[in-house]
Amino acid sequence: MSVPRSRLGWLPPMLVGASTAIAAEVAMSMLLFSGPGFVRSLTVILFAEGAAFAAGLWSAPDAGSELVDHLRRRWVLCMLAFLVAGAYGTAWSVFPWLGEGPLGQGAGLAILAGFPLYAAGAVLGGLSVAANSDPGGRLRGQAAPAALGAAAGFLLTGLLLPRAPLPGSLLIASLVMLSLGGMVFGGVLGSVLQIQPLSQRPSRGGEVRVEERRLSVEQLSSRLLLEGPYVRREATLGDDGVVPWDVAVIRALMPRQETGWRVLIVGGGASSAPRAVLREHPRATVDVVERTGAVVELGREYFGTDLAIARGERVGVEVGNLDDLLGDATPEYDLIVVDKAALAPVGGVTGLSRATRARLLEAAHADGIIAWGPGVAEPGTPEVAEGWGHAAFRRGGDGRADEHVVLTRERGGLDWPPPFDGFETFRPEAPTVSAAVVVPEAVGP
Repeated sequence: MSVPRSRLGWLPPMLVGASTAIAAEVAMSMLLFSGPGFVRSLTVILFAEGAAFAAGLWSAPDAGSELVDHLRRRWVLCMLAFLVAGAYGTAWSVFPWLGEGPLGQGAGLAILAGFPLYAAGAVLGGLSVAANSDPGGRLRGQAAPAALGAAAGFLLTGLLLPRAPLPGSLLIASLVMLSLGGMVFGGVLGSVLQIQPLSQRPSRGGEVRVEERRLSVEQLSSRLLLEGPYVRREATLGDDGVVPWDVAVIRALMPRQETGWRVLIVGGGASSAPRAVLREHPRATVDVVERTGAVVELGREYFGTDLAIARGERVGVEVGNLDDLLGDATPEYDLIVVDKAALAPVGGVTGLSRATRARLLEAAHADGIIAWGPGVAEPGTPEVAEGWGHAAFRRGGDGRADEHVVLTRERGGLDWPPPFDGFETFRPEAPTVSAAVVVPEAVGP
């Protein structure tokens, strides 16, 4: 059975640490025994190695979309440094005069110790940035494997160096370890979620931000709008053919174009549904109520919603407390869409007062429909008053989480439940009860 790539995240830093120790010890063995003054030489070598390693760690790149490219370049630089050090060490063993004099000693110190340790530090610094930017924590703990690798490298060098035909051969062996570590880390990095922040705005409900998330191994990339820890909008970059749930609801329930149609979207500040209504039905009007102004702004800038906080001829957007905004709703809407993702930061559907939930039922005129989604229905919601029925739909598969949509309307309407492309009708496993309001088990009125 193969080991998942993400579980091998400890191996690359361990191999880099071992290679670093080998380079340090090989450099000391070659430089100390060819130069005068043991303590002075040891001090200079240790200082150069420590400073070079620290400089490499200090040069760690910033987290972002270019992090993977930075890491690849650093790994190539590290292998190049060990290749040069191995070649120079082998040449020194064959031509001892290369290490004679201050110039030879300085060149040996730079090539055998400084360059490899700087490059190894640069790789480990990049690995630490990748670990800190991994939301799943699968790359955490890079320091301990690197230190363990260094200890193993010192031990192996002490055992093998007296027996090695040429000291530089150990540096060539380190190059092989680095190549193996690079291949392993490439696979590990491909299975790690990469996050690039794009924008953020403060708000009362928590910071509102936009991020791009990429999973290289599956070539998946998506853009998310978050309010605090809650996802308000997610869009796959590139056309994946999946229509957003609210757009699917609107298209399935849209009447003939010669008929007027009024739509209310609760929490639709980042939704593409208003744009779909205006483009696909010339006589439709849309009212949007949203809790957070930053959601409307970032939705327009990064998701192309075309919404602004204003009252227009066919679309109006209001921002504020939803209980207050819905308090004056009149029974004139053909369709009311309630985005439960917008209610998650205030406790879900129950974050709306009971009076507001009752007002939603009153705001739908005869034959009007209320759509609740996405996500699994919460206990006790959506509430269905006496004389109302509901239909439940589910969409999922292909690696996506299940999306649940519940429609409520007064009983007796025709063509119920309506068809939904990509959704399947399902029966709830059990009725939900909330304060003398019973949601019936049967699908449809």
